[in-house]
Amino acid sequence: MSSSSLWQRFQQYFLYYRDLGFSLDISRMKFPDDFFEKMRPRIDKAFAGMRALEAGAIANPSEKRMVGHYWLRNLALAPTPEIRTEIEQTIKRIKDIRGGNSHRKNHS
Repeated sequence: MSSSSLWQRFQQYFLYYRDLGFSLDISRMKFPDDFFEKMRPRIDKAFAGMRALEAGAIANPSEKRMVGHYWLRNLALAPTPEIRTEIEQTIKRIKDIRGGNSHRKNHS
């Protein structure tokens, strides 16, 4: 590939998020020019699936449980007020124990 073609590909496929201090350069990866267009339906399906999980969809039907590890980082994402309250209370109990405010007496 010529220098000008490499430069054009770099300009097209280099990604930089200043706010995050994050950059990604996929310009030297081998994929056809229509790759993203062909992958669009799969990408859309993946994002729709993630939105459903974040909204509280059941991730594993046999266990009938939601997946919510990201709720621990951002309680506003919890799909119900009850789940948000349960997480808040659990975090408070952990902080109380860590800070020595446990309701148990030390018998050592």
